[in-house]
Amino acid sequence: MRLQTTFSLNLMSVTLLLGQADKMNADAPVLDEIGIQGSQLGELDLSRATILGGNAIESNKVSSVSDLSGLAPSLYINSNGIQSYGDVITLRGIGNTQLFGDPAVGLYIDGVAQGSTATYSSALFDLECVEVFKGHQGHRFGKNTPGGVINIKSRKAGDSHRSKIRASYATFKTQNYRILADGPTGDNSSYYFGLNRAESDGFADNLNPLGNDATSESWNGRLGFDFTTEDGFEIEIGGTWEEFILGAQPLVPRVSSGNDKRVAFYDRNSGENEIAEINSNSQFLKLSVPTESGKITSVTSRINWCIDPSLVDLTFGDAQLANADVAAFGFISSTSKIIEDQERVAEELIFASDQDADWIWQLGVNFANDEIDGKAERTFPNQGGWQENQLTSYTNELDSFAFFGSLNHSINDQTSFELGIRYDTVDRAFTRNKVVTSNVGHNWSNPSNGTYEEDFFSPSIGITHSVKDNASIFAKISQSFKPGGFSPYVDTNSTTLMGISNQQFNEEKNLAYEIGMNLTSEDKLWNFNFAVFWNEVEDYQFEKPTGTTDYFVDNAEEVEIFGFEVKITGKPTDQLLLNLGYGLTDGEIKKHSSSSIVQTNAAPFFSILNSDFAGADIPYSPEQTFSASFDYLWTDKLISNVGVRNIGKIHYLDQTATDTVNDSYTLLNASVSYLYNNWELNVFGTNLTDEEYYSSLVSSLTGSPGIVGSPRLIGLSISKEF
Repeated sequence: MRLQTTFSLNLMSVTLLLGQADKMNADAPVLDEIGIQGSQLGELDLSRATILGGNAIESNKVSSVSDLSGLAPSLYINSNGIQSYGDVITLRGIGNTQLFGDPAVGLYIDGVAQGSTATYSSALFDLECVEVFKGHQGHRFGKNTPGGVINIKSRKAGDSHRSKIRASYATFKTQNYRILADGPTGDNSSYYFGLNRAESDGFADNLNPLGNDATSESWNGRLGFDFTTEDGFEIEIGGTWEEFILGAQPLVPRVSSGNDKRVAFYDRNSGENEIAEINSNSQFLKLSVPTESGKITSVTSRINWCIDPSLVDLTFGDAQLANADVAAFGFISSTSKIIEDQERVAEELIFASDQDADWIWQLGVNFANDEIDGKAERTFPNQGGWQENQLTSYTNELDSFAFFGSLNHSINDQTSFELGIRYDTVDRAFTRNKVVTSNVGHNWSNPSNGTYEEDFFSPSIGITHSVKDNASIFAKISQSFKPGGFSPYVDTNSTTLMGISNQQFNEEKNLAYEIGMNLTSEDKLWNFNFAVFWNEVEDYQFEKPTGTTDYFVDNAEEVEIFGFEVKITGKPTDQLLLNLGYGLTDGEIKKHSSSSIVQTNAAPFFSILNSDFAGADIPYSPEQTFSASFDYLWTDKLISNVGVRNIGKIHYLDQTATDTVNDSYTLLNASVSYLYNNWELNVFGTNLTDEEYYSSLVSSLTGSPGIVGSPRLIGLSISKEF
């Protein structure tokens, strides 16, 4: 079985071929000579993972986590545009909410769990590959991962010194400058360094003379050192930092009728002014000790993320509003400001057996502390004689412990099984206070606090059977969970304008089934992978819109998700590589009790409904995803890359329990590179068809405004390697 896995690894790693531009020549390596590094975290079945190599990353201009959306079957990232703040990542319909609660898809950067996928903001550059693992991975990784794992791996130092400079310029004055360096510092040590600068004037013109345009600028850096002793003891220490400043958000109002995406698409006729400043830094220490039984690995990490501020000014007229009650009021104007600081400190310890043993096993423990301190200010200016100010301050602290392990054994030459176990205990403490002042006497303070404690046992079992040397079938059953939490923005006092009976939402439990097959051609130039999955989710967590500027996380008692995925990787000729992926996901809320929203004030501009979402499609999950990439080696100096991806219809839940849909869209990217004497000239284009689309919709009082996706971008880059 391990031989079959090796064959699959070689086949699935074909996308790395053109990413190794510095090694290209007329005698380009054949497919079966190319391998890929597996994860440091035990034996992983990469034959059933989606692996994006250097060429796929380059042709699709992946510079952030949100750029990975659609590049792997059933992977979708709902981007809010504020450098990942509030992004929703889903795999096979399982994901996080926008701002509250834990992620369901784990994000690892060079083996370090990033905590919240909704707030990971650092730019991605100089990547070796991206591995996407589908389904529950909690028995392999320290972070609970019921939906799957995105494992991003940066390029590390080689055996010789390398330094590289790169500069690029594209439409909308989009600029990028990069300095990279790595190499040995001694016989057993090495270093790596990267510095990245990006800026853009933005693609949306703000017609509000008082507003800002959608500009952006950022600095990113990373630094690390590796040391290995003669007896195999390894030490790695590293860190990252980022500073990001965003001007106005490309946010436009939508009219519900016709779902017209072109209302104020580029030239916005509403007054908007958004400024966001994000700062983040991280540090980690890895220790690896070989033993007679295997290897012990320790990963200690700290991550700090801060947004200060996220400021949004909105003014929408009645013609731009979908909500009739709001339209009757004439217009609505508001200013929102969010300041938030997040810090995560974690320790992970893994003891893994030798991968060549008859019984392959892994045992691990994980300790983590996540703390969030935030403040949200909202102001409604004088409108019709009414004016209100809201100030919400909150803290959310989570202490978690996990024990996890896996056991893999070949019963015979054809059949192997894997058992997985995971035990989690979580302890969350929450405090919040909301103060409201109004010129009409509507003044109140609403403090609240709560605690949440729970423990879970998550087992899994999988079996793989080789039909013949190059073909196998597999099946897996797993139980996983996502912790519950609290919604800090909502009102819990029934005497206030709006009351919510319970701020707390319950843990989400997922019983997942998967069957599939993996086929490799005899010449090892083609790989075909097919999988069918079915999830039964209990207490599914989703954002429940209220019809006001507030929202909270609710639970749907029963959700079913069904789908299938197809992945094809091949090398039809010595010069051509292709990757095809398709995923279909059908998720439905089967049971949802009446809403916990309580209308306590019949103000005409609020329409608060006790909505039952049973029968609705699950949000943030496209009906289908499709991706294709074609990489052609014209000569030993000329390379072309073409990538296309389609994101199918995406359903959202709005305040009237109707189906708000983000239409399907297709993005076409291409690039041509010429290499000469360590110089590289690259001409690239993204969204070449100039597709008009939303990267996100926000159900709200203002008629579900949308975050506009980037239009066509044409650019040129030049780089020199020393």
